[in-house]
Amino acid sequence: MKRIMWLCNTPLQDIRKELGIKICSESWLQGISDHLRKREDIELHYVFPIGRTQKLFKREINGISFWGFFSNVGRGYECSEKRKKQIEKIVQEINPDIIHVFGTEFAHTLECIQIVSDKTKIVVSIQGMISELAGVYTKSIPILEQVLGLGKADNLWAEKYYFYRRGINEKRALKEVNNIIGRTMWDKRCVKKRNPNCRYFYCSETLREPFYNGRWDICNIKRHSIYISQADYPIKGFHIFLKALYEVLKSFPNTHVYVAGRKAFLETDDVYGQYINKLIIKYGLKNKITFLGMLSEERVKEELLQAHITVMPSLLENSPNSIGEAMMLGTPVVAAEVGGIPSLARNQREALLYSGHSASGLAGCIKRMFDSDTLAVSMSENGRKRAEKLYDRKANLEKLLNIYEAVEMN
Repeated sequence: MKRIMWLCNTPLQDIRKELGIKICSESWLQGISDHLRKREDIELHYVFPIGRTQKLFKREINGISFWGFFSNVGRGYECSEKRKKQIEKIVQEINPDIIHVFGTEFAHTLECIQIVSDKTKIVVSIQGMISELAGVYTKSIPILEQVLGLGKADNLWAEKYYFYRRGINEKRALKEVNNIIGRTMWDKRCVKKRNPNCRYFYCSETLREPFYNGRWDICNIKRHSIYISQADYPIKGFHIFLKALYEVLKSFPNTHVYVAGRKAFLETDDVYGQYINKLIIKYGLKNKITFLGMLSEERVKEELLQAHITVMPSLLENSPNSIGEAMMLGTPVVAAEVGGIPSLARNQREALLYSGHSASGLAGCIKRMFDSDTLAVSMSENGRKRAEKLYDRKANLEKLLNIYEAVEMN
């Protein structure tokens, strides 16, 4: 029996009800864990931060041992000796053969790596690259908007600084490990820049189960509708999208946008939310956008199947599963040609990608997709074929198990 410990940023759905969590942004972890828990040769331990209690949390549910450690995450970069000791206690109790860390965004990743003397048993999966995100955090936002709220804890410069500080921890963590799993040519370059001697393994992810069934059909869509998966902070590039939408409406005045994810940022003193509200008023877009709030995976699927296209205007991404889910269903994709996105969808073949952070380039891609059903159907079919290879559940499970074998053998 091989003991595998996962260190993740959020809990699986098995334990969320007990913790009072309804929807979680990293539920893609559910897919691969569902397959691992069924294997008789693997004992899976799932470790995650929980801020409700300072005591260690432990439950065994549906074949997985869940371990929660106290974490007042704050801005994500503060290291904590108390948290470090709790993680150390968990590691000692589990005594894992392999520690698989998902993500480098938070300080608990570095803390876990530091308490393990045998670094060869650790493998780190890259999600985003927080140190790279810091460099583009305020891209295309006017300087006057960036300095609004200066002196407050949540102004844009402060948020950028938090990313920068978290990036320092990320760089330290990556330098200390031998084994790293990535998904794109971009994250491989980033990793090798920080740790040239590491062993880099490629392994794509397993998507959430509902997205393996269902198929986008141009005969059943809302014409000129756009679905966006997230918009509540600058990296997602919604400020660029709004400028593009203004241009699109000149040619397609019935265009309507559906935005998922946290929408409270529009109703508070959030500086980015204030900027977005200004742009909505400036371009007269209030009646053209519906903010849907947090959605279940079934609702996301429903929105994607009825959308004409999905758009990702992000300033930087590695391997966004929201694009993968859209491609698996066949929803045509328009996205920024940044980071690892070209490793998922090739321009003019599986998606339309625009260069840089150009609102006019984005508008042009949207109009091309709206203007040609032939193009939209082609992107749909090609995207689905690509996704079926990238997110093949059986193949990705085998790749992961092979990586575990390689890690154990050093």
